[in-house]
Amino acid sequence: MVAHALTPDPVPGHAAEAHIADSAKRTEPAAGGRRYRGLSAQDRRVDQRRRLVRAAIDEFAARGYHHTSVEDIVRSARTSRTAFYAFFDNREDAMYGALQTCLRSLLDTVRDKLGHASFRDNLTEVGVRAYVDCLVADPAGARVILLEGVGTSPEVNALRSRIRRELADVIRDLWAHSDPQAAGSPQAAAISVGVFGILFESMVHLAETNRLAEAPDHVPALVTAIDRVLASHPAG
Repeated sequence: MVAHALTPDPVPGHAAEAHIADSAKRTEPAAGGRRYRGLSAQDRRVDQRRRLVRAAIDEFAARGYHHTSVEDIVRSARTSRTAFYAFFDNREDAMYGALQTCLRSLLDTVRDKLGHASFRDNLTEVGVRAYVDCLVADPAGARVILLEGVGTSPEVNALRSRIRRELADVIRDLWAHSDPQAAGSPQAAAISVGVFGILFESMVHLAETNRLAEAPDHVPALVTAIDRVLASHPAG
């Protein structure tokens, strides 16, 4: 059985690309292999995988998961079925790779924006705006995250749950800046997941009604709602 195109557990930063690069190194000739258009065999393999993942994202978003075939993905990536099956076991595996790429990009973007925030910034607003802007910047990726990736397989559901918990942990960290005692309470983890649900379900609603482009206009209200929920749950 071919391993997932991206590792089953979320990996920081660009470690997923490194995983594929390492795989390519194992298949590249010891002398370095022939170069084609300036690319080594390893570089071509990494590029091929990126094109397949991007094609899967675009096709799943445009056609819907259940109406997308391997042939659709291969055609969009301008590659072959042989190349597809070098990275993926099947269409379900391609969804896993597509969704993990989208979710990891989203999580990394939010963490990066928060990491560069100043002490004058409202951290809730920085985090919410980063989340929203990332979705709006890639409508196809947003549709995979919010709609098409739901319920496609147990593995995909587990991936979504893991990333949801990681994003809830980001919210809990933000909460700790204003009320460390409440953020450290036994109820804090469940409350943080619920708060993330406010943000996530708001985006799902906009995506379902083809209004995701309006999401930035909702940021002030979402920030107010999240801050009020967290402020209403002091440690007790």
